[in-house]
Amino acid sequence: MIDSKEMIVACINYIERNIGEKISLDDISGEIGVSKYYMHRMFKSLTGESIIEYVQSRKLSSSINELVNSNMRMIDIAMDYGFDHEQSYIRAFKKRFGYTPFKVRSEQVSINITEKININDILSVNNSITYRPFYVFRQKFYIAGSQYKIFSRSGDNMANFYGRQFFYHDKNRIENAIKDKVYYGYTDWSGHKDGYIYYVPSVEVPDLSSLQEGITGISIPAHKYVVFRFVGFFRPDDIKGRQVGRLLVHLYRNWITNSGFQSAAKFRFEYIDTSLSNDNYCELDIYQPIKERNCVVNE
Repeated sequence: MIDSKEMIVACINYIERNIGEKISLDDISGEIGVSKYYMHRMFKSLTGESIIEYVQSRKLSSSINELVNSNMRMIDIAMDYGFDHEQSYIRAFKKRFGYTPFKVRSEQVSINITEKININDILSVNNSITYRPFYVFRQKFYIAGSQYKIFSRSGDNMANFYGRQFFYHDKNRIENAIKDKVYYGYTDWSGHKDGYIYYVPSVEVPDLSSLQEGITGISIPAHKYVVFRFVGFFRPDDIKGRQVGRLLVHLYRNWITNSGFQSAAKFRFEYIDTSLSNDNYCELDIYQPIKERNCVVNE
């Protein structure tokens, strides 16, 4: 089985070792022994940019040392970082930083550069990895699904079992799903101190006006969310409650407690676009409502 974190680390290290060479996706894929299709998808899902965009940014950022601390000719700097022509380097530099290399060399300007990804910032859980959270504001929306009360003593597989039951069977009872391939795993943890949660595997719907008997509708108010994206070589059907629990421990202990935010509501939800998944790849987003610490919000 491919180790997700080892693959990303190998990719990053290969780029650094060959920063002065031409680097293609095929080169990296051949070196690491992983499909370039999966490697590209995982890297972009994790970092927000493609591998080749990252390669370009690292080359241009690294070239600034020679640019400002030496008298090297522009053509020589370009060639040292794998550019075929001086003009190719200049165009790429201006597109990335907003200034020409001549301006950066001759004037006092500040630019945002790309440093090597810190592999210590990559968290590995089982065979999934996450890097940095991103932030989303969502207006009020509605979900509909099957509600279950799960006790902590029920074991690790209950949410997984109920999720599969809903997605492959009960979901068909909801005729007005907005995107029937997008799965929401809604968790109401207001009762966690009493040893239980409510779990609602669901889909998004335009309103709650026409729900069949036995289907629970939930109105989710407008919120700001911190979103942790976990990507890796695993099947959506294999996600276990304990695995999600470990992800949440990371979310709360390593991020929320050290940030300027706090939880804004006693719910969260998992989001999986199953059209992006298959038997050996999945992207799982965990949405946690947040507010600024000590901010008073009417809930």
